[in-house]
Amino acid sequence: MVEHMVVMEFEACAKELARAANPTPAVTSATRALRRFRAEQLSEIHAVVESGAYFVDGYRSPTAWLADVTREGFGQCKGTLRLAERIVHMPLIQASFGNGTLSETALRLLTDSWAAHIADVFERDEAMLLRWATSLPAADLRLLLDTWRMHADPDDEAATAADQFDARSLHLSKMLDGVGQLDGTLDPEGYALVHEAIRALSQRGEDEPRTAAQRRADALVQMAKMAIESFEPIPGQKRRKPTVIATSANDDLCESTGGGGLDTGGGRSIVPISTVRRMACDCEIHRYISDPVGHIIDFGRKRRIVSDVQFDLLMIRDHRCRWPGCGVPAAGCDAHHATHWLDGGETKPDNLILLCWYHHHLLHDQHWSIEPLGAGYFTLQMPDGRRRDLRPPLIGAAMPAPPPS
Repeated sequence: MVEHMVVMEFEACAKELARAANPTPAVTSATRALRRFRAEQLSEIHAVVESGAYFVDGYRSPTAWLADVTREGFGQCKGTLRLAERIVHMPLIQASFGNGTLSETALRLLTDSWAAHIADVFERDEAMLLRWATSLPAADLRLLLDTWRMHADPDDEAATAADQFDARSLHLSKMLDGVGQLDGTLDPEGYALVHEAIRALSQRGEDEPRTAAQRRADALVQMAKMAIESFEPIPGQKRRKPTVIATSANDDLCESTGGGGLDTGGGRSIVPISTVRRMACDCEIHRYISDPVGHIIDFGRKRRIVSDVQFDLLMIRDHRCRWPGCGVPAAGCDAHHATHWLDGGETKPDNLILLCWYHHHLLHDQHWSIEPLGAGYFTLQMPDGRRRDLRPPLIGAAMPAPPPS
């Protein structure tokens, strides 16, 4: 009944928002309704967890139950369960969130500041903390709560640092189309290191088409590629690149149509064939041919496209990403087949060129092309038909070979 009333209230606010000449009051009303609905949800979740009903239904954890019920990711569900568990220890804060006054951002900051061993201090100062939370921006509230925590538990500064380190986590969630989402927590030192590394690799260049968020995402992928290339495996273990599994009813892989599967050991996703072809430039390939209803009728080859020795030769020749104006070092690049091996291209230096993740992606997905000329020379053709010659960089004091005539 309560849920139905909240939904009706929210719908009424949405209609008012659509009609209002000044939408601010309607937005405020809708926001308060959402918070009340969220407070009711947290209360119901806490009741289920406390009763153990999720276990009776066959779920092995509250997180698994909530993820199935809400269809949300495990990382988000863990955060929701944390809120539901802690808000019951904060009656004033729970009431403020329940009547729509307190924001969920402020609620998360408050619950993150609560701990069982300082519950009595939190109870003593709850009214003051609530006044802060309902009147300050989130950034200021975070600083004040950090300061309060130090005063509330002066003998626990070292333990706080240890708790921050123990709380580190990283959740990777994969969507049905293979797109991934990351959500995690780092201690202050770890965050500073990651932040500085991403900042260094995401500087804005001239005529930069990417947004700041896209540059940060590309920098994270670049860091991963560089780490993989420089990683020294444990004795007895091999360094593995992702495995691409391409599936087609009529060998569409060679015709750039259809779709394929991407398998990196953590599950499989169906992805566009352009993604399969890009990944196939430098990975292990399995090719399966199926009939129209999906039965496997032929198993193709498995091969390492570019060997470690070949990649070393490319690093010596190319130094870095060969895309004009790009300075990503060779260790963070892919070996791209100018003429794709699926189209008959050979895995030889004259047909291979180093490209960073971003430009490799751009080449495969945005109608650019690279034509091999031999001796390390290539021609880059732009989507509008313009062409640009790519000559190999100097190797020490040696002059590059002349371009083929």
